[in-house]
Amino acid sequence: MSHPEEIDELRARLDATERQVRTLAEVVRVLAGGLEGGPLEEAGRARPEHAARLAHELLLAAGLIQPKESEGP
Repeated sequence: MSHPEEIDELRARLDATERQVRTLAEVVRVLAGGLEGGPLEEAGRARPEHAARLAHELLLAAGLIQPKESEGP
């Protein structure tokens, strides 16, 4: 039988994993939206670049990646 502290640890790990999966799903949604184009969209718009930047910021904020020291602000 599991000890209560083991159950608490497993619950915490599951909660963290669920948060990470939700973040990754949001990143995929942002990237997919950045690659989609509509017929009324303005030509030359930096949509993919903006989506990539936002996806990167989401990953950083969630702690799923570490910032590179060589990157600028």
